[in-house]
Amino acid sequence: MSIARWATRPVGSAREFLALELRNARYGDIVSVKAAIEAARKDAPYLQDTDDELTKKIVDLARELGLAVLFDSRD
Repeated sequence: MSIARWATRPVGSAREFLALELRNARYGDIVSVKAAIEAARKDAPYLQDTDDELTKKIVDLARELGLAVLFDSRD
C-alpha cells in the first residue's frame, strides 16, 4: 500500500496521497486509521496535516468509497 516509493515527485495534498493509498480498496473493505496515518508519515513526510486532520480525510474518503473505518489510532 505504498505509492511514494515509486513516485517521481511528492503528491500534492494529504487527500491525494490517501486516495492513491486507497485506490485498490474494494467496497466494504476496512481501512485502519492507524495504518493509513503511519503510511502517510512514512511515505509522505512532507505532509503538514495533523493526525486529527488526516483522520477526518480518511473518514471522508472511506465514506465516498464505501469502506468501513477502524478507529485504532489511539491503541
